[in-house]
Amino acid sequence: MLMRSLAVTLFLLAGAAPAAAACDAFTGVIEAFNAGDEQKARSFAETAGTANCSANERTLVGRVAALTAFNRISTAVGNGGTLSDHRQELEDLQRQYGGPWQVFDALGDLARERKDYEQAARFYQIALEDGSNETLTPDWMAPDEQYILRLDKMASEMRLAAPRPVKLAMRGGCKVSFRGVTIKKKSTPVRYVFGTADFAPEGIEAAKDLAECLKTVKPGSITLIGHTDPVGSADANYKLSLARAETLKTYLHDAGYAGTITTEGKGEDQPFKPDDASAYDAETLNQLHRRVEVDVQQ
Repeated sequence: MLMRSLAVTLFLLAGAAPAAAACDAFTGVIEAFNAGDEQKARSFAETAGTANCSANERTLVGRVAALTAFNRISTAVGNGGTLSDHRQELEDLQRQYGGPWQVFDALGDLARERKDYEQAARFYQIALEDGSNETLTPDWMAPDEQYILRLDKMASEMRLAAPRPVKLAMRGGCKVSFRGVTIKKKSTPVRYVFGTADFAPEGIEAAKDLAECLKTVKPGSITLIGHTDPVGSADANYKLSLARAETLKTYLHDAGYAGTITTEGKGEDQPFKPDDASAYDAETLNQLHRRVEVDVQQ
């Protein structure tokens, strides 16, 4: 999965056509990127602060320099190397340049590999948001629709797998549309006391985050779809999944959501389909299955 992620990024970069820019440093870093000259690209990034560049242009120069380094890492991994060997360098790129989204995506893969699901959720979500920033991620650097959907899926999966809640938005307000790609269903990590429809402490925190997200997105109506793990009878699980959706509905209404909320219960009939089921033990898989999906109707 790690290599597939990086291979897609290489394809995106190979088809890139640089946009026009006002500052000399941007023109220079693009030329260095196209030539694969990492040292020269970094040099332009270091001098961008004193060149005739806006703040956004300076940031973008740094991101292109980071992409030049990332492209080298991608090639090394594609030739049989190990992404984990480049963890420190990727972390340095993230700290130095604050992006781009490809670096956060790779860091998400690494965190997922070491089962740090909280950190992986944050990295994937930042990659999703960063890739949708049309000012700092122009079209030629942006993920395509398929990759946007992948980033959202991985961020959602990692939230469900994480032991503690991870916010639905990392930078700025909550969104359900990224570069024109609408994410209709979001799986929420709202946790309940085992066998009941009562929120666990972590569940209250996640429900609050969802309520804040809805205040930002302002959908006219939503559907809450409850799911359970396969433990217990099918009939009991159906009733439990519906009851959990109803509990969340009551909370959201009380928290100020004024739209229409419909609830459904699916019980154990629609288990979560992880990216790689073999990466999880049985309990974590059941934790993925126990979820409430939010279907947003704008």
